[in-house]
Amino acid sequence: MRVWASTIAKLGIALIAGVMAFWFVPGPLPELSRAEFMNEVRAGHVRRVEIRDQEVILSQSTARGPFHTGFDRVRDTELPDELRALGVEVRFSKSSLGV
Repeated sequence: MRVWASTIAKLGIALIAGVMAFWFVPGPLPELSRAEFMNEVRAGHVRRVEIRDQEVILSQSTARGPFHTGFDRVRDTELPDELRALGVEVRFSKSSLGV
């Protein structure tokens, strides 16, 4: 009987954890193509970007909300300067360990 009660308790805890994860973990950011991203920048909808780990650009458009787009450290060497020339604040960051 104790094994049965313990199993039910564990299932209940797992169910609660699953429901909490469903409601409280944010979904992934929408991905913009490079053309869509640059259109948002040129239209003045993007004021700042974060280039994380030199792999991804994270930002928010006043028209479309938060988004991400790819960043290639070899191909996109001139992109930060181009964005700055268009009035966009560019920040570089690194992910936390384990993330």
